[in-house]
Amino acid sequence: MKTVLVTGAGGFIGLNVVKKYSEYGWKVFALVHHNIPNELYNMANVEVVIGDVTDSEFMSSFNGKVDIIAHVAGLAKDIGDEKKFIMLNYEPIKFLSKLPKEKLVYVSSSDVYGIKDHFNADENTPMIEFPKNPYPRYKIKSEHWLRENCNKKYVIIRPAAVWGTGDKTIENRVVEFLKASPYIVHFGKWRGQNRWPLANVDNVAKTIVAVSETNRFDNEAITIIDSDKTTIDDYYRNIAKKYLPDKTFKNIYLPLWFGKLIGLISTVLSNILKLKEPIFDPTFYAVHHVSSNLDFSSDKMIEAISTLEKICS
Repeated sequence: MKTVLVTGAGGFIGLNVVKKYSEYGWKVFALVHHNIPNELYNMANVEVVIGDVTDSEFMSSFNGKVDIIAHVAGLAKDIGDEKKFIMLNYEPIKFLSKLPKEKLVYVSSSDVYGIKDHFNADENTPMIEFPKNPYPRYKIKSEHWLRENCNKKYVIIRPAAVWGTGDKTIENRVVEFLKASPYIVHFGKWRGQNRWPLANVDNVAKTIVAVSETNRFDNEAITIIDSDKTTIDDYYRNIAKKYLPDKTFKNIYLPLWFGKLIGLISTVLSNILKLKEPIFDPTFYAVHHVSSNLDFSSDKMIEAISTLEKICS
């Protein structure tokens, strides 16, 4: 039985990754910090480990004891102190890459391609740092570090906007906005018809297990995005139908410069006040997300999942 250490196992993505490894017969060490979902205690071959992924001395206890490390933990925010992003999203990669017997699977983000219009972009699309936002900046730095310094096998996973049962991040923010607004608001030229890059968490987890089962994708990156294309307007309306079925919404279209101004005010105030969540939506980063055509290829993800199914059939 192969062994894997999953960091961030108490989070939405991490918990689903642990489930998927367990389903495929792996022995899993599920690393959690504060949040410990009860589900972890009911999974086959799963051992819960309480610790801090930023503690290099603690993490060194896994040196050579696991075949794979799936590094899911990280700070996924569009506001926040840059020092926290460095500590959580960059520094751990330097020592985690030395610990597994075989391979590190690193969860990055499709945001490394830049928050701008894309049309069927793929893993060869150059990475572009979004101005003044530490989240993609330190995902990009971590990817560069792996390519330049890692002396073991690695695979980089780049999920788009992850969704699924148990999601309490993006979906919750949309619900709270729709509760307060009589309109679905779109900024810029796309008028709500730009692609919103959904990535089902099951696809994320399957791809992570797939690259652990095969060497086909070693030292490469894989973008995770659902094959079905959903516009941002479709996404908002699907969320409204699910959570606010008795409320009707009209669309309102505003110029992008106005959205950027609102977003900039929200971001600056949130950072000045050192808030964990934005003082109001949208932030500067979020405005660019919802007004860009984030269209990526799912071909490599499909290949990885197909490979997993063939191996385990």
